[in-house]
Amino acid sequence: MSRQCTHYGRWPQHGFTSLKKLRPQSVTSRIQPGSDVIVCAEMDEQWGYVGAKSRQRWLFYAYDRIRRTVVAHVFGERTLATLERLLSLLSAFEVVVWMTDGWPLYESRLKGKLHVISKRYTQRIERHNLNLRQHLARLGRKSLSFSKSVELHDKVIGHYLNINTISKLESLPCISNKKQLQVMRNISIFKHKM
Repeated sequence: MSRQCTHYGRWPQHGFTSLKKLRPQSVTSRIQPGSDVIVCAEMDEQWGYVGAKSRQRWLFYAYDRIRRTVVAHVFGERTLATLERLLSLLSAFEVVVWMTDGWPLYESRLKGKLHVISKRYTQRIERHNLNLRQHLARLGRKSLSFSKSVELHDKVIGHYLNINTISKLESLPCISNKKQLQVMRNISIFKHKM
């Protein structure tokens, strides 16, 4: 008895949408701008490519250290213009401490703000970079998988960040004002030590 496959060679008919129809958000909708405080935001960039390794595509994003979630992300070249686009998305949020690695553009752009430059304080976002590389083969350095178009590269990674953010925030308890005050006190102690 042979079985006939009705969708052989086509996308499965189980409610999947086309990748071109994806519309990922660049900013999380789960953290309210203006009302929620982002105590510690780690920023980093991650390398990817489209078609060939010479066509680089960088993911810049900010990671909330306490909620352990991505706040905002942008794609582009590794330039000040892309960093400016990310910072304009983050301007709606009240960020107390910025934590970055030693890339000089972060230091020049975050002057006048509480900015910690250290590999020690960017461990969570670096771990998140590794998770992205494990879950999305197109971000691997040495891989047979790669993006063929900039549009799909941005949409697939953006959609993954949206799904990952929503599931993480739903599993975390709401951060109370008492917890925020406790963290703010720890930050003021941290400021005095510097």
